[in-house]
Amino acid sequence: MTPVCLNKNSEQLDMAALLRGLRAGRTLQGLRSAVVAAPTAVNPQCIGLRRGFRCAALRLQDESKSDKPSSSSTSTSYREHYQAHSAEQETASVSQEASASDPAAEEASTANTSYQDQGGEHGEEYETEEQLQARILTAALEFVPLHGWSMEAIAAGAETLGLSSASTGMFNNGAGDLVLHFIAQCNSQLTEILAEQHNQVQLGQAEPKKTADFLRDAVETRLRMHIPYIDTWPQAMSILLLPHNIPDSLKYLSALVDDIWYYAGDRSTDMNWYTKRAALTGIFNTTELVMLQDSSPDFQDTWNFLDNRIQDVVKMATTAKQVQSTGEAVVQGLMGAAVTLKNLTGMNQRR
Repeated sequence: MTPVCLNKNSEQLDMAALLRGLRAGRTLQGLRSAVVAAPTAVNPQCIGLRRGFRCAALRLQDESKSDKPSSSSTSTSYREHYQAHSAEQETASVSQEASASDPAAEEASTANTSYQDQGGEHGEEYETEEQLQARILTAALEFVPLHGWSMEAIAAGAETLGLSSASTGMFNNGAGDLVLHFIAQCNSQLTEILAEQHNQVQLGQAEPKKTADFLRDAVETRLRMHIPYIDTWPQAMSILLLPHNIPDSLKYLSALVDDIWYYAGDRSTDMNWYTKRAALTGIFNTTELVMLQDSSPDFQDTWNFLDNRIQDVVKMATTAKQVQSTGEAVVQGLMGAAVTLKNLTGMNQRR
C-alpha cells in the first residue's frame, strides 16, 4: 500500500507541475503574439516590456518546481539585520553614558576648529583678509626701529607669524599701510583711556579735570606713543604727506581731535565746534614737530611748549567770550539810550 500511495502523490505533483507549465506556455504564446503584432521598430519601452515578461515567465517556472517557497534565507537575513541594529543601539547608548560621566572625553571628541598662533592666542579657524593684514602690520611694528617704515619691516613681521615674505603683496599702499595702521592703533588706545577716565568721573571715583588740563594730558598721552619710533618718525611723516595718503591722514587726525573734545565735555553745535577743533589740530601738529627736535630729558621742553599753547587757546576763548559779552552790553546800552531819547522827545508817546 505504501508504494502505491507514493506513486499517486508523485503523479499528483507531476500533474500540478504540468498544469503550471501549460499556463506558463499560454502566457508566453500570448506575449509572443503581442510581440509579433508590434511594430518592427525597437524602442527602449519594448525592450523593458520583454525583459519584464521574461522575468515573469521564469518566476512561474520556479514556482512549478517547488510547491512551497523556502523562507529560510529571508528569515536569516531579517534575523541578521535585527541583531546588527540592536548592536548599534547598544554601542550608541554606551558611548552616551561614557560622555555623560566624563565631560573631558566629550570635549575631546568635539572637533577643534581653532588655531593657536605664536603668541599663544586662540582664534577662529578662518579670518578675513583685513584681520590678517592687521596681524601682520602689528607684528611689523617691532621691526620699524631696525628697518624703518618700509616693506622690509612688513616682511619681517609676516615671517614671525609663520607666513611667507611674499605676503607683502597684500599691501598695495606699501609702507603707507604700516604708518596708517600705527596711527589708527594709537588713536584707538587713546579713546579707550579717555573713555575709562570718563567712566570713573561718572561713577564718582575721580575728580573732573579742568578743560585746559584735560586737553594737555590727552595730547601728551597721544604723542608719547611716538617715543618708541621717534628716530624714524620723520620718515613716517613724509609718507603721510604723499598725495594718496593725505585723505586718510586727515581723517585720522580729525577723528582724534574730535574724540578729545568730546570727552573734554564739548557739546557745541555752532561755529565754536569748528574753531575749537581747528585750534587743537594746530596745537597737535606744532607740538609734534617740536618733539622731533627735542633733546631734553623725557621731552620736557615739548610738554612745556604744549602747556603754553593750551593756555593760549584758553585765554583766547576767554577773551572772545569777554569781547562778545562786552559787545552785547554796548549794544544793549545803545538800545537803552535810544529808547530813553525817544521817551524824552515824546516819540514813544501814543497819540
